[in-house]
Amino acid sequence: MHDDLRSAPLTFPSLPVGPRETPPDLTRLLYKGGAQMRADKVQHAIQEGLLGTLQIDRQALVLALHEAIDGKLAGGGSPITARNQIDETVTFFAWADRAAAPLTMSDVAASYVKWADHLFHRSNVAREISERTAYTSALRVGEVLDIVLGRQKPLLHLTRLTRPRLRKAPLGVEAEKQNLADTFAFGRLLQDVCDGLPLKVVWEVLDVRINRQTGGSLTLWTGGSVPTRQVEWAAWEVRQALARRQDYAANRSLEHRGRKAVVNTRILAELLMFIGQTGMNLTQAYKLKLRHFSYSSDIDGYKVRDYKHRRDGEVLFEIFSEYRSHFERYLEWRRALFPDSVDLFPVIREGSHESRPTRFDLMIGLCKQADVPWIPPSMLRGTRVNWLLRRSGDPDLTADMAQHHKKVLIEVYEQPSLQRTIGEVTRFWQASDPTLARVEPSRSVAPGSCDGVPVATSTKPAAAPSPDCARPSGCLWCEHHRDIDTQDYVWSLACFRHLKVLELGRHCFPATAANREHPAQHAIDKLSEKLTWFKGSNALRRGWVDEALARIEEGSYHSEWKHLILAVEGTAQ
Repeated sequence: MHDDLRSAPLTFPSLPVGPRETPPDLTRLLYKGGAQMRADKVQHAIQEGLLGTLQIDRQALVLALHEAIDGKLAGGGSPITARNQIDETVTFFAWADRAAAPLTMSDVAASYVKWADHLFHRSNVAREISERTAYTSALRVGEVLDIVLGRQKPLLHLTRLTRPRLRKAPLGVEAEKQNLADTFAFGRLLQDVCDGLPLKVVWEVLDVRINRQTGGSLTLWTGGSVPTRQVEWAAWEVRQALARRQDYAANRSLEHRGRKAVVNTRILAELLMFIGQTGMNLTQAYKLKLRHFSYSSDIDGYKVRDYKHRRDGEVLFEIFSEYRSHFERYLEWRRALFPDSVDLFPVIREGSHESRPTRFDLMIGLCKQADVPWIPPSMLRGTRVNWLLRRSGDPDLTADMAQHHKKVLIEVYEQPSLQRTIGEVTRFWQASDPTLARVEPSRSVAPGSCDGVPVATSTKPAAAPSPDCARPSGCLWCEHHRDIDTQDYVWSLACFRHLKVLELGRHCFPATAANREHPAQHAIDKLSEKLTWFKGSNALRRGWVDEALARIEEGSYHSEWKHLILAVEGTAQ
């Protein structure tokens, strides 16, 4: 029975692996503790009996898990998705071994829920992992278990883990400027790396130092370089460093570990710069093949096609005109080092990393050494998309340049911008507010300014005069009338109110009048309301109101109303 289980095909032949990579194998899950060991050591441990006896009760579950993952892979599923599901399944089994949770077809659902609670505690209580990491891990395992158990409702719904909401927090003006400044600093670092690692440095230089545009230099580990030490070296350290340098100088091939690091650093820098220039996502850029590229002029740069199909071939990518010379320099460098490779960015990888997504540990280390923020490819692409969106103001054009749908641009990539919002609001009010839309607003017949289009407010009393740009009282209930924050305007308001008081005091209602409400009273109330606001706003405006009332008591009237007031008073000369 045990021999039958050991010979069960629990590998994934259709999953691409590197020549020196240990292929994924779920046989390790049949042994307690097998999920916690390194993949390249499991088979030896099984053969030596270090993992104990095979767990018969796990057989049905492990076989079903293998069938579910391999079936989706054979049906055209993504190899990356399959690898993620395998890795998370191994992580789940490793936790179950530590927690003594049962792993049988009948008990795996309960064990999965407990594991999800463990992830929830790590993300929400211990804060060891992010909520997204916990949710993604549980989702990957849950999708496989749903197939195994034949569930209609996802197993994940039985847990407390929920999909984190994609909340876009708007950046302030200073934070937005800082974001662009960090991206520019990162771009200068990429340029320094590309300029500082020509072929001569790759083959001949032992101490690889990259000079920076901003001053100083960066030291790359090569196995032949000597790190800077503040303490005195021991004799054995000196001998060891000398041996490494001699080995690096003698081994003039890309098989040397240190030289691989130098070459990979340049390729990763070129890959990141290519993504920043083209807006292509990491997976697409990394899968590009080396071709005989042809360039056709475009508005701001070049459209790049395969030379054989230059007339009607598909556009592979678009670049800015300034980037063409840099790109061609990289192609020459790359052809000299990898004459037989077909990859555009042939990163040298080995072991378990050969079929894995690209890692940027070398660039992250350089960023720390240079004290420059690390900008991952996704953020680099997002910054480019938002920059294009701000510059063009056209979502359709930006989505086309970024090679995705407009909906994806709005929902995923667009970052709320406080600076852009301020600009949009300002432009709106400049076009909509009559006092801002015109360089010289019209002079209203009442104190203040307007745009010459009378529109009555909703608060206008029925007996108050309607705005018609002919009677000053009508301006007081016009939507487009605007106050002016000056002492002269306050003096004019006070004089206008004095005129209306005189008008009301000299009016006699007929004895038969049913309605004794004079329109002038509404104007007096409205003008008093305005003067009250000015007086209560601050000390400066309060002084304006007091000064205006004092002038009226002295008989000093504003030039706009002086002749009318004197005529009503009967003292006009």
